[in-house]
Amino acid sequence: MIASHRTLLWGQAAGGLAVNFFLNGAVAWWTLPPVAKLPLWARGNCIAGDTIGTSFFLPLVTCLVLTTVVRRMLRAKRMDSVPRSALPIGIRLWPQHIVGRGAIVGLLSILLCALPTLALLTQLGIESMSRGEVTTYKAIYTAVLGVLVTPLFGWRALADQP
Repeated sequence: MIASHRTLLWGQAAGGLAVNFFLNGAVAWWTLPPVAKLPLWARGNCIAGDTIGTSFFLPLVTCLVLTTVVRRMLRAKRMDSVPRSALPIGIRLWPQHIVGRGAIVGLLSILLCALPTLALLTQLGIESMSRGEVTTYKAIYTAVLGVLVTPLFGWRALADQP
């Protein structure tokens, strides 16, 4: 990987952290139902449902936006592509279609991030959170998830044919 690729991917990781921390923290604050405490597990509005949904849709939306931007950069010759064979096998096998790519990573995010996080919260005995606690939790969770998936999508997009 050349220096311009590394710079792009580090920038995407930093952007994923900052955008998701502030945007999702604000969305959590404004959209929480008017309750004193939001339960971790429940039918209807709960932290677990929100975490699982966020773990799917954050990667999907990130993939749609970021892949489109990187493909435009490749077409405009502002960035050199990477041979697909140079990618790690796990990323190389992601589909060419960006909706499929985002959906697969979203499902993996549920399995590898959301479920272990919810298991940890359950193990710690957390049964509910206040509005401020949910906002902080969601801001941190989405920032970490954004740091993980954003550069991976960028790296895979660099191997797309311009």
